[in-house]
Amino acid sequence: MAIKKVKKLDLKQTVKDMLLDHISQMDLSVETKLPREEELALMFGVSRITIRSVLDDLANEGIITRKHGKGTFVNPVSAGIQVSFNPVMHFSDMIRNSGYTPSVKIIECRTEAASKEVALALKIKEGQDVIVCVKAFFADDKLCSIVQDYVDIELLPDYEDMTTEDMDSLFYYIYHKTGHTIQWDKTEIQVIYSKEIPEIHHIVKKYGGDDKSYLLLKGINYDERDRETLYALEYVDTDLIKFNQIRKKVITYS
Repeated sequence: MAIKKVKKLDLKQTVKDMLLDHISQMDLSVETKLPREEELALMFGVSRITIRSVLDDLANEGIITRKHGKGTFVNPVSAGIQVSFNPVMHFSDMIRNSGYTPSVKIIECRTEAASKEVALALKIKEGQDVIVCVKAFFADDKLCSIVQDYVDIELLPDYEDMTTEDMDSLFYYIYHKTGHTIQWDKTEIQVIYSKEIPEIHHIVKKYGGDDKSYLLLKGINYDERDRETLYALEYVDTDLIKFNQIRKKVITYS
């Protein structure tokens, strides 16, 4: 059996997940201070360099704060955030974290010629065939999001064997078919009125939603080699799914 070495990125993410789990079990009403770096390194069996890198990430995300001469503390405000822009989670988890029961309806999976926008996002030629999967997500049976996923058909030539479960999350399907894992995305944030886009307007009316302003997230998803793999247009009803984000301030006061 071939042994696959653990990538440094995988190790760092594993430690980050473990530390977040440790934080989730802390009673922040009693104590918010984390153990020192050397203690955390011993707890997780890794180097202080790895721990320091993970703590840097968590500090940038606003989950922890560092106080010179006092130590590292969990930001208690971060514990109340259920849906954030970073890290990204599946829509069903966003809905569940928002206090609703999630469900999804696969509307269709089709091929079409890539528009200029899609071609630029996926780094392919305009007019080249792409797979488009359209689905609607519901929170307690109320339409809360419409998602259009675009993938180069050359990546998934046998896409017609996709099941409804596969279409629910193309990330998993792409991984099982190609071995590529989606690692990160670059997202542009806009606001649109549903009537401005005929297909979205039709879906909204068909599933009992209201024509209104939706948050539009245009995300280019990259794989482990930083290749453009999936382009997603996500229309979100922010009356149901409320995003929050702790942002670190970089302000010069002198």
